Amino acid sequence: MIPKFLLSKLENPLRSALEEEPERFLLFLDLETEGLSKERNGITVLGTFAEGTYRAFVSGVNLEKGPAYLSRYPVWVTFGGTHFDLPFLKNHFPHLKAPELHIDLKFLFRRLGFKGGLKKLEVRFGLARKTQGLTGYDAVKLWQRWRQKKDKRALRTLLLYNREDVENLKPLLETAKRLFELTATETLNTLPQEAGLVCKG
Repeated sequence: MIPKFLLSKLENPLRSALEEEPERFLLFLDLETEGLSKERNGITVLGTFAEGTYRAFVSGVNLEKGPAYLSRYPVWVTFGGTHFDLPFLKNHFPHLKAPELHIDLKFLFRRLGFKGGLKKLEVRFGLARKTQGLTGYDAVKLWQRWRQKKDKRALRTLLLYNREDVENLKPLLETAKRLFELTATETLNTLPQEAGLVCKG
């Protein structure tokens, strides 16, 4: 599931474990927030997908339990997390340690020649979603409706949107691995330095 050139940067026993049972150690994550500023805006939903299970940590409900859950997994997969999700997490949970390996799919696909955001890649590779058409801006509005009016429907829609965001990262990672194998460009040296692929704690 993980491109070989990324595994080669890890030391055993983690590398061998990932080769044998990758799903035991992989966590896909996606944040919803009040806005784009990590200093001024809070995290509203921390969505995770690991070992076949989606879990949401929601502000005002159970968000404080999120860091302990993240710490159980040495490999995190995000889309654009280098410049968004991880800085938000670091700012709001300063004691949270970085993973042994962070895979940012945005940079992997950029290296493969695919530009654009998560939704564009989902369409490109045939990944469907029930919340088609919703955006990050809509997610902010849904959260406001929940907080201000206790609109349960808005919260359910927000959680479904987040779930589809995070669960679609898995097939995208698998697609990236296949494409790297087909194009034989598995070399970390050609990836941009800011890709944030390896983040050892």
